[in-house]
Amino acid sequence: MSVKRRSFTLKRGAVNLLTLLFAVASVMLLTEAIREISRASQTKKDLVIIEDQIRQIEEETKDLEDLKVKLSDSNYVQNYARGKHLMSKSEEQVFILPKPKE
Repeated sequence: MSVKRRSFTLKRGAVNLLTLLFAVASVMLLTEAIREISRASQTKKDLVIIEDQIRQIEEETKDLEDLKVKLSDSNYVQNYARGKHLMSKSEEQVFILPKPKE
């Protein structure tokens, strides 16, 4: 073989090797990009779920604060006890009336 031909074969082999290395690197980078996109999508879904949970907890907190205010009112507590649990004062009698038919 001549020197030129050997040099050309070596250069071509180096170019093929570099092309292969770039192709492998490109595949690895694309794979990592796809994984990152998948993680971002999952994170967005998780964020929506967590925001919904926060909204529900805030509503429950508001309801509980309203109930706390009501329970601090003695008139409300008395009316609640009388209505729900049929409690009465010592000198009172409780009569349960039937509901009127319409």
